[in-house]
Amino acid sequence: MNAPQPSPRRLHGCLIAALAYLATTALCLWLLRQPLAEAPTLLRAGVSLLPVIAIGFSIREVLRLVRASDELQRRIDLEALAVAAITVGLGCLSLSLLVGANVLAIEGKTVLTWILPALSVTYLIARFFAQARYR
Repeated sequence: MNAPQPSPRRLHGCLIAALAYLATTALCLWLLRQPLAEAPTLLRAGVSLLPVIAIGFSIREVLRLVRASDELQRRIDLEALAVAAITVGLGCLSLSLLVGANVLAIEGKTVLTWILPALSVTYLIARFFAQARYR
């Protein structure tokens, strides 16, 4: 039994949101390094949070995809999300314990930057395995 395919319109929305995220991130990095390096803190904070708007649109599109899917596909997504959250959570806990024991020296900014990408990649991998399990 094949799961229904998402409509091209919904996939188009996800692609636009992803491209908006990449564009706003690149723009923010450039602005914060060049023209706004000495700007007031409030302006730099506002500019640095611009990619969050694009991520919000991305989340909205993903929720639309999930709502349009059938029960089996939702179950696969839920399992993949649970596995991703637990895996990344345990990874963060392990890193914090290693840093606390002075085994590793990791800057907090680095860890915080990679949590969402780690969740996304882990979710995709877990979803692949969950989908294979139900076929």
